[in-house]
Amino acid sequence: MRYKFLILAILPALLLLSCAREKPDVKRSVHITGKITVDSQLDASGDYSGIQLLSTVSTGSQQTDTLFFAVTDTTGLFAADAFFEMDDIYPLLISRNRNTFGILNLVFADGDTINIDASLPNVNQTASISSNENDLLTVLNRLERNFTRVANFINAGVIAEDSIQIEIEKWSDLYWELFDEYPGTHVGKISGENSVVLLSGWNNEKMLERSNQLLEHYNHLSAVTREVLAEYYAETDGLNRVLAFLQDLEERSEYLSTRMEINMERIELLYDSSRTIEANRHLDDFKKAFSDNEMAMQWAESISYDIEFLAPGYQFPELTLVTVEGDTIRTQDLKGKPFLIEITRFDNFLYQQQYDRTVAIHQIYRNFDLEIITVPLSSSDVMLQAFFEERSKLWNIIQPNSFDAEELAETLNLNRVPTRFLVNSDGTIIRRYIGNEYDDVVQGLQQLTTLTE
Repeated sequence: MRYKFLILAILPALLLLSCAREKPDVKRSVHITGKITVDSQLDASGDYSGIQLLSTVSTGSQQTDTLFFAVTDTTGLFAADAFFEMDDIYPLLISRNRNTFGILNLVFADGDTINIDASLPNVNQTASISSNENDLLTVLNRLERNFTRVANFINAGVIAEDSIQIEIEKWSDLYWELFDEYPGTHVGKISGENSVVLLSGWNNEKMLERSNQLLEHYNHLSAVTREVLAEYYAETDGLNRVLAFLQDLEERSEYLSTRMEINMERIELLYDSSRTIEANRHLDDFKKAFSDNEMAMQWAESISYDIEFLAPGYQFPELTLVTVEGDTIRTQDLKGKPFLIEITRFDNFLYQQQYDRTVAIHQIYRNFDLEIITVPLSSSDVMLQAFFEERSKLWNIIQPNSFDAEELAETLNLNRVPTRFLVNSDGTIIRRYIGNEYDDVVQGLQQLTTLTE
């Protein structure tokens, strides 16, 4: 179960820029106009022509789709329309003579008109952005800054424990007020979803009530909100309820990109739950439905390997590794003992944040003969020594550069670090954890307890 104490990064997660979408299926538009000038200390000519404004999204590994492009005239004026699939926050890059001077994050909402005034070279510091949606975004950002201060007080222990839920619900209500006051707006939707996500684990009844209202208004939920609700349904009603929830969202959505994301979530859920036959069936349907999408096909190829070789219940691949003490570890020789193997970089910030969790796991589950193995990528003896300068080596650390990193990445289908595999005492995979999925490791460890007793 995800640590429910407090979510500090709700807004950044829900405001995450649309970095990967297929070419738009439904065209929406926003009119963007304004004036970009140049500081006289940079260019005293008074000619402000040739300043480019560009907004793109990725549609493949090396492909982009242009949503907006305009060039200023000699007075700095520009005007054009942006076309996009769904209301969202998109980056607008401002450059001149191949030099980028700033990136502005703008709400593109169908039918809106955005006015931008800015001056080179300090675009972000001088920019004035005005539109119905972007004015609301300013309000929401102010609300988020205030909430972050309160969240920091809570995490620092300044606010009494018996008052935390009161604070959480109060701020959830403030986000919801913005949704209520500006129904139908994209920023109102973001604020409403902030409210829903905040309530997770604190007031689930209100969380469900508000999520249903959001669906009635928009027929769409962000990936963050979907994840929170899916976790709740999984814990209370089981996997089939989550699958029904995803099916309902897919049927509601008018956006091809959202339907693709939901299909991916469904397949990954079935994979994690060892329902590989269903996962393969949905994967075949996915390949047919999104065959012209390069990124979707790359994902499908990766998950196909996982389902075939790395699914829960399958034997973990045989690896031979050498520890910093010079001992040889063969994973096939560990049968009889469960183990957690983590592949990471020592300079990875998330891994550093999660290290204390691994220490706690080691202290508790060594009583169940759990072995932990850390395999450092792109590391050196100097980095290893620096990492453990103020940390104890409590488990097996593999000697940096003592293995073929490319071969390891291929065998374990590594795409992100940290990646961890929890393996049962019979050598079968319990689950793979990528990045923040490690928050759910306790559920897997409970299986070890059950199987070892």
